[in-house]
Amino acid sequence: MNPIVFIIALMWLAVSASARAAGCSSTAAPNVTLDHPPAAIDARCKPEADDIGGSIIFDEHLLTNPQHDRDYNGGGEIVFGGETALERGRWLDELLGFLDRGSRIDRSSSSHEWASAHALAAGLIVFTPSDLRARQIVVGDRPYASLFFVSSGRRYTNPDQNVAYDSSLTVGMLGLAAAQSVQHALHGITGSTQPEGWTHQISAGGEPTARYSVARQALLTEYRQPGWGLDTKWTVAASVGTVTESSIALNMRWGRILSPWWAFTPEQNTYVQETQPGPPALNAHSPSEIFMLLGARFKLRAYNAFLEGQFRDSDLRYSWNGVDHALGEAWAGVEFRTPSGLELRYLARWESSELRNGIGSRSILWGSLEFAKSF
Repeated sequence: MNPIVFIIALMWLAVSASARAAGCSSTAAPNVTLDHPPAAIDARCKPEADDIGGSIIFDEHLLTNPQHDRDYNGGGEIVFGGETALERGRWLDELLGFLDRGSRIDRSSSSHEWASAHALAAGLIVFTPSDLRARQIVVGDRPYASLFFVSSGRRYTNPDQNVAYDSSLTVGMLGLAAAQSVQHALHGITGSTQPEGWTHQISAGGEPTARYSVARQALLTEYRQPGWGLDTKWTVAASVGTVTESSIALNMRWGRILSPWWAFTPEQNTYVQETQPGPPALNAHSPSEIFMLLGARFKLRAYNAFLEGQFRDSDLRYSWNGVDHALGEAWAGVEFRTPSGLELRYLARWESSELRNGIGSRSILWGSLEFAKSF
């Protein structure tokens, strides 16, 4: 898959506005000196400003050899937020709110001191084995798998607290033949090898799926000096559904930081970034924000439909004993954001092997390009 093709497609689809997180100011931890006062955040911005974001995801071979795809092949999504997210996905957001109240994640329903922000995403993720030319089943390698999805996300924040809560609800369809059509079209444009085994994908013919996830972020340190800053946090999270797992993560960033510590969540990721609101808008007269980041996460995974399938028969699927349940993940990247509302982010991710045996028992390395533009 060519990332440039995805960028163009996403930009053409970007017809209105993705979320900026609740609140328009950054609150420091106790005994922290800020070189950029709250004026660095636009005091006039609404709790839910309208903007639009998008991301593309591609595996490491696309960076060096577009003729060879394997593992996590790619995907993309468009993210709307604020009022636009509520208008276009109110039914999904209301269902997410119902689940949040049941899991006691929704702090805003019981206290006016907590604010909530909203996001809505739609996209596609795709997995392929190492040999795209093989028409037959390759036992021991990853099965073909795909998911067309829509997802709703919420974030609950309180300026007086050093914790924040996130949730997302994703619904979609596994196994649609349209995934093959999309990949064939893109590979035709780029001259890449055409995949031949899509008839063997997980839940071939289509099967509905859903996933609910929750996360609690907690600030560890926050430090500011003139022109630069550093913050660290840890996050515990859990999800149930298409991918069922629990995790603990540590995340660090440093550079010219103007956004709140809870505003960027690379640790909340299941192949694509969880659907979450972004940071508040910058003041028109503030400098641009630019920082580097790195982090790591340990996961205990109970179930993965992309490897184990669901209720519908799949030509190739793996049992509980065939997949790894303890996984490690690490990432590094850079983010750039301007007062005009343009946001660019690159992340490289590594994950330990998801299969225990066979040629599919290998670590996964992939990259993501994400961009957003507020209006």
